[in-house]
Amino acid sequence: MNAKWTLPIAGAWLVTVASAYYIGSSSSNATSSSSADTSADNQSGFQRSSSTITGANSGSSNGARTNFSARSSLSGSSKGSANILDISKISDPLERSRKMLDFIEGLSAEEFEGALADLRASGMGRERRNEFAMLLRQWGKVDPIAALAYTTSQDNEDRGGRRGGGDFASQEVLAAWASTNPNAALNWARENHEGEDANPFLVGVIKGLASTDSALATQLLQELPYSEERGEALRDLIPYVAQMGPEGASQWLNSLGDERLITGAADRMAEQFARQDPSSAAQWALTLEQGDARTRAIDEVMENWSRNNIAEATAWMQTLSPEDQLSAGPEYVENLSRQDPVAAADWVDSQVNAPNYQNLLKEFAEGASRTDPVLALNYGNEIENQGDRTRTVGRALWSLYRQDKESARAWINSNQVPEGLSSHVERMFKE
Repeated sequence: MNAKWTLPIAGAWLVTVASAYYIGSSSSNATSSSSADTSADNQSGFQRSSSTITGANSGSSNGARTNFSARSSLSGSSKGSANILDISKISDPLERSRKMLDFIEGLSAEEFEGALADLRASGMGRERRNEFAMLLRQWGKVDPIAALAYTTSQDNEDRGGRRGGGDFASQEVLAAWASTNPNAALNWARENHEGEDANPFLVGVIKGLASTDSALATQLLQELPYSEERGEALRDLIPYVAQMGPEGASQWLNSLGDERLITGAADRMAEQFARQDPSSAAQWALTLEQGDARTRAIDEVMENWSRNNIAEATAWMQTLSPEDQLSAGPEYVENLSRQDPVAAADWVDSQVNAPNYQNLLKEFAEGASRTDPVLALNYGNEIENQGDRTRTVGRALWSLYRQDKESARAWINSNQVPEGLSSHVERMFKE
């Protein structure tokens, strides 16, 4: 959905393991549920919360917003700068991650701020986002108050790393803190949020609790209003809820209460399941009650399945009820048109009386704009909405022009081009 920063597979795996280590190595100190607890949450696969969210022994966060000045820099931290500069020059991501692990393990609480400054100065900061997160998480484990004072200071260059409306740096620190002391992390998050908007600090707390206390993480998720922050928190929580399996995931969905949240969660859950096993994901989606959640889940399963195995997706499409085909149709025809535009056009023709026919035209034309731009132009030009027709025809026409200028000219001379494209067409043929 969003552009993602990636490492080659081996390096990404090690960094992921490393990040999990920094959280997991201290999880054993977190509070756990009593074995006598046989609540419905436990029975449905929830990890039972034994943490109170208003406890007094929470670790006050007074002074956490104090501005920090850099304690060290490339020239002022001989230990930190020497290591970070050496690490920044390592091209092998696996070896670089190993060295980063060793480097972080050797830092004292007072050296993290300088190490972060050195990381930025080395040119690694934005390109090596996972290593940046590893530093923040370890600092959050060692001295979260100091780390948060740094990440929330007004002159801190790392504040710009926004993810879903929240402060990325603070969220990473809070995730580490919440995994070891959820009460303290949660109290800090609440005390330091200003305004009536969604609290971005809660995203970090939920991220830290997702693997250790899904019940409390879910409770906090429900406190967030509809917002980018809630979407990010949901994204962090869904992989752990998916581990409950289809039945547990459905029970979790039903526990949310908020229909908008249920719909968004069903969409993300279907995506998670479909990546693992699209056939099982399809069966799960069809167990949901009719409504927006079922529609979004079916749409997401079809998007994934038709992109990776159009034959199996076609077979599933043929088993769906007419109502469920309306949900699956747009993603199905878009991906089919990328692989077999003629077959996709035939299928669109069979849906001429469908209530979503106009949407199917648009999705077909967008998918076929590269594989068969002439077909895309012919179908796209039937779209009734002026804005959609102009955008869709314009995209397909440009694709045809790059493939065959004379064919593009012939199509223009034989068809009525949307008014909004006139100046675009003139410029295109002057080039």
